[in-house]
Amino acid sequence: MIILTSAEFEGRPSGAQSPHRSAYYIMRQFEKLELDVKLSSFEFKRGFFETGTGHNIVATKPCTLEQCQPAIIFTAHYDHLGGNGYRHYPGANDNATGVAVMMDIARRLNNVEFERDLVFVATDAEEKGLHGAKHFVSQLGKVPVSMNINLDMLNIQKRNTLYALASRDFKPMQEQIESHFGTQCVRLNLYFSSKRMARRLNAPQIDWLRASDHYPFHRAKIPFIYFGSGVDKHHHSMDDSLDKINLEKLSQVSQSITGLVRSLATTSVSDTS
Repeated sequence: MIILTSAEFEGRPSGAQSPHRSAYYIMRQFEKLELDVKLSSFEFKRGFFETGTGHNIVATKPCTLEQCQPAIIFTAHYDHLGGNGYRHYPGANDNATGVAVMMDIARRLNNVEFERDLVFVATDAEEKGLHGAKHFVSQLGKVPVSMNINLDMLNIQKRNTLYALASRDFKPMQEQIESHFGTQCVRLNLYFSSKRMARRLNAPQIDWLRASDHYPFHRAKIPFIYFGSGVDKHHHSMDDSLDKINLEKLSQVSQSITGLVRSLATTSVSDTS
């Protein structure tokens, strides 16, 4: 968190031909866990006449069995708004929190063997139109995928509540999902309707289904759970800084989601339908 939000990382801008230094930092953290780490670059439209280059980091904890179940894919975008020579947008909640939790989940599960691949994708160019997730999904081909877990803005605020939007495939698993929250300070409000979530958060202008990297997975008919903290008054401002993040609560969020992943990794959405 400290490094990702630092002035040295310049607000983690995207679009350059070469990967930003933040991408290399994230790659090194995954490499320390001895995951299979790859850089996946792609082109995306930038306005009417220009293109930019994005750079996803894909880290895989492979299943070592002869027959493996479909993969679980985690996403958290690492890009933010950049800055200028004097000031930068730290992007602490959006989305250094998601990246930090994703890396922490990978660390917590590093010595646990599952019957499926766990794929951790730090996506780029999310702020410019979900381009990193769109590219990743377009490259899946016939690779079997069980679900996407998308982490975007996890600094829980009022009432210690974390919000989740899930595809309807997860409805039979609602009790299983919710059971991993509430034992600590973190409560979970789980929704299966973007409109209902928007009403609950008093944010009718936000389409939570299309708001982050889970949407390209939804379009590809891959079940998803999106975790977020809801509306943040510091969103896309220079006040979205490290001092606003409750690191103790963020650790509890990571622990709760990790427990859920352990549970989900031993089942699949299709098992409940």
